[in-house]
Amino acid sequence: MNFYWTDYNPTEMKFVEKWLDKTAVKFTGMDDGWEDFYKYWKNEKDTILNQNYWCKVVSEKGLPFCVIALGFHEDSFVIMEMLVSPKMRNKGKGTLIIKELIENSKQILGKEIQKAEAVIYPSNKASQRCFEKAGFVLERIHEDGDAIDYVFYK
Repeated sequence: MNFYWTDYNPTEMKFVEKWLDKTAVKFTGMDDGWEDFYKYWKNEKDTILNQNYWCKVVSEKGLPFCVIALGFHEDSFVIMEMLVSPKMRNKGKGTLIIKELIENSKQILGKEIQKAEAVIYPSNKASQRCFEKAGFVLERIHEDGDAIDYVFYK
């Protein structure tokens, strides 16, 4: 593997909040921050951390640069959010992370990814390219045009 994957720990990883610049907030809608997003999903009634909900920090050469949250529902992984640090955006890292996650999901998550889904804002062209290069295909555009569903099948 090219990257080092660790579990997100909100008390030790405050740096993730700094990655939520105006661009990231625009494309994630996380006005309240990553930690609140994480806590919300972690504390949902049916959530079991590292069984149907994962939050991973991705590092390269000892430097963390991405956080990704995934859920597992009805035999499908859902990439809920992926946030890359501003300094590492537009370098192809997102595509490499998604590919590595899919190829090494058993090691990273403890489960094999056979199907994965992602919902992306239509204005977020960078994320659309990232997921398409990683093998996701456009499944449908929401009726109101506010989101696009992408899907990956192994």
